[in-house]
Amino acid sequence: MAGVIIPNTYVRDVDKLVFLAGPIRGAPNWQDEAIRILSSKKPELTIATPRRGIREFFAGSVLSGDNTYFKRQRLWERHYLEVASKRGAILFWLPGEAEHNCAKSYGAMTRLELGQWMTNYRHDNQVRFCVGSNGKFSELDIIRMDLALDAPDKRILGTLEETCDKALRLYNLA
Repeated sequence: MAGVIIPNTYVRDVDKLVFLAGPIRGAPNWQDEAIRILSSKKPELTIATPRRGIREFFAGSVLSGDNTYFKRQRLWERHYLEVASKRGAILFWLPGEAEHNCAKSYGAMTRLELGQWMTNYRHDNQVRFCVGSNGKFSELDIIRMDLALDAPDKRILGTLEETCDKALRLYNLA
């Protein structure tokens, strides 16, 4: 199985990876399914998942490193997003909300990150990212419109498996 980097672990000398970007709080646990799909297709892959915790199916694949390097998970995310954008791929998955929480806007950080990477891509089309959704993410039409303007060669894929396949194709370009 693939090597998995979890928050807030700093792993030295990560050459290439796929970063799983998308909602966590209020979202279904799509990250575990993406890890299963990606690692079944490319067993040597390194994957960074921002979902905290270690599940049994990938416990033996968690990479060890310095757990005090990053002061906040956000710094960990930004570091590995940057690595993946240049040497691998950022996989954005935008599922519909599974559990509503009135105190938090669903997918707020995901929307910010996707906007940042669309803008980065607009200025440098070597940035590697892909986007998929089950069609139930709010304001998906607006995201589709922004993609058409800022990354016209990108489209929103319809399944997590298709999105994983696209991430692997981008990863292999690195």
